[in-house]
Amino acid sequence: MSQGEKKYGIGEVQEILKKEFPDITISKIRFLEKEGLINPERTSSGYRKYSRGNIKQLSYILRLQREEYLPLNVIKKKIQDLRSGKVVAGDLAVMSGQGTEPGLSGAVPVSYDLAPSKLHLSPETINELLEYGIVSLRDGAEGKYFSPDDVKTLNIAKEFFRYGVEPRHLRMYIQFVGRESSFIEQIIRPQLQHKDPNTKRSAIKDLENLISLSQMFTEVLLRQALAKYLPRPASLDILEEEEVDDDSRAFVEESLEQSSPGPEKIFEVEAEAEVVLEKEDVAEKVPAEIDPPGDESAGSSLEGNGGESGSQMFPE
Repeated sequence: MSQGEKKYGIGEVQEILKKEFPDITISKIRFLEKEGLINPERTSSGYRKYSRGNIKQLSYILRLQREEYLPLNVIKKKIQDLRSGKVVAGDLAVMSGQGTEPGLSGAVPVSYDLAPSKLHLSPETINELLEYGIVSLRDGAEGKYFSPDDVKTLNIAKEFFRYGVEPRHLRMYIQFVGRESSFIEQIIRPQLQHKDPNTKRSAIKDLENLISLSQMFTEVLLRQALAKYLPRPASLDILEEEEVDDDSRAFVEESLEQSSPGPEKIFEVEAEAEVVLEKEDVAEKVPAEIDPPGDESAGSSLEGNGGESGSQMFPE
């Protein structure tokens, strides 16, 4: 901080901040100092003197309270992280008033004068987007600027322009969003207006959920409307084929289980078949090795009359 840097009294700081935060009071600024969130210099007579860095830090604190509903202890931790080197780039840029080119995510505020060079959009295009209400300017300690959300909108609009879209074509989204926001507001307004902090916090969560649901619902309907131009995902076809194969396989296996004998029955049938085959083999071998019953009786009769017949056939 140079010695020639201008310092501001607390009343002057209040007037500067009122452009962005109309409800800011001197007692609020003193309270934030008492909580250790800011540390202005003091003169020998005890008067507070705020630097530009102090004013930017106050803007940062008040913005976190207003836009992210963060409690002071969380904001204080963020500031401590910034001072200790545990820096989140977006927070550091907001606090220091500097930053690199914002992307589609992690956008930071950009002054109106620097927007053309930072966002690579012509001044005429930016003014046209302002004219159609696509984005809006805010008044801050450093002059007019685009909020982080407006910076994101400008970056997305820039992507649309690559396809031949013009700023006037984007007006329809403002109409769509107006209807959606009115619809969601009717659902959530009673809870948001509740005085109980817990009810209000719960309502904010419900609001976030409703916004997400609206986005998902819109995407599904838009894809359905343009489905004839979109290829069918191959993964769905494969999944259906696998499901059919599984069903067919299960049906065949069940049929086989019902119609086919179990392993024990199969073994019994095989054993019986072997016994039958052995009997057939024995029957085929009997005629070749044993005389028929007729011949056997004839032989025994000859043996019984062996002496007599022999004497008759061969007389002495």
